[in-house]
Amino acid sequence: MDSGSSDFSSDNSTDSDSSSSSTLSTGNSTDSSSNSTSAGNSTDSSSNSTSSSDSTSSGGLGLPSDGLKTKNGVPFGFLPDVSAQATMAEINKAVGMSPASTYGWYAQITGDSWDGSQLLSQKQDIIDSKAVFIPAVMPTVDMSAITSDVAKQVASVLKQFTDEGVEVWLRFAHEVNYYISSGTYHGNVDSYQTAWANIAEAVKDNPKIKMFWCPNWADASSLEQWFPKDASTVDIVGMDAYPQSQQSFDDVYGSFYDAFAKKNNIPFAIGETGPGKGDDSLKEYWLKQIAEVDVQDKYPLYIAGCWFEYYKGFDFRIIMDQSSSIVAESKGEFQS
Repeated sequence: MDSGSSDFSSDNSTDSDSSSSSTLSTGNSTDSSSNSTSAGNSTDSSSNSTSSSDSTSSGGLGLPSDGLKTKNGVPFGFLPDVSAQATMAEINKAVGMSPASTYGWYAQITGDSWDGSQLLSQKQDIIDSKAVFIPAVMPTVDMSAITSDVAKQVASVLKQFTDEGVEVWLRFAHEVNYYISSGTYHGNVDSYQTAWANIAEAVKDNPKIKMFWCPNWADASSLEQWFPKDASTVDIVGMDAYPQSQQSFDDVYGSFYDAFAKKNNIPFAIGETGPGKGDDSLKEYWLKQIAEVDVQDKYPLYIAGCWFEYYKGFDFRIIMDQSSSIVAESKGEFQS
């Protein structure tokens, strides 16, 4: 996430980074007891051309055909609030419609061994949800410590999910452009590129793992250096964003989409998003932008979204512990 942008405030996280920017906020990772991991493998250009309509089947990128969708037909889900011990089962019950299509979680790599316990603690809820699992694996060690051996440990943990039929989109080192500048991640562009390549190599033979490149909101030109050198290792692109004012989907994602999804013919997904400040009208406005943007003609590569369903500093949530009017307005943006 960008810690100094004019339109978005970044960093709603409770781990070691704590700065925020003025208008758009991203980086809602939780502390080491609650963050999750993810892994992904590369696909060729034909697999990266999946449209939103193709990907909503059990084929393509594994999105459930009967999962929750926004009004524009895009599969949609949530990141359950770990501090509230929320489960996707509880969120799905509160929504009372189709079950969530995506399930986000956080985890950190803090040393030269990794057992994935933060992810595995949610394993049964993830399996039962039948959603695509989008773990954000955060290397809080130096990027150079993400060796091929550590990468194999990540792949092994994720295989415990895919062996149960779970599709995994790995947001490895998400928001790298922000977290390195804030001190949560350690390293530089080169060491990050090597770490990404090691993870991609470790998971490439597992067809149910996809690599999801997901920086923090920033000008597209500044993100070029962080885009993996081998584009074939990127299955999905996205960008975390938390608008602090009423902005359109085009305002927030347009330039990124054109520079990375459209240019490379790679599917685009929202790894996490929400309002950049505690304002009920803003979160409903922003949900509407996501739910009603034109995906047929303007954003055909937009395949999925995931909402930061947390109370953290302020209330990002649109479903859990909300007034009946907020829940009704939110559900009005989903397909019945």
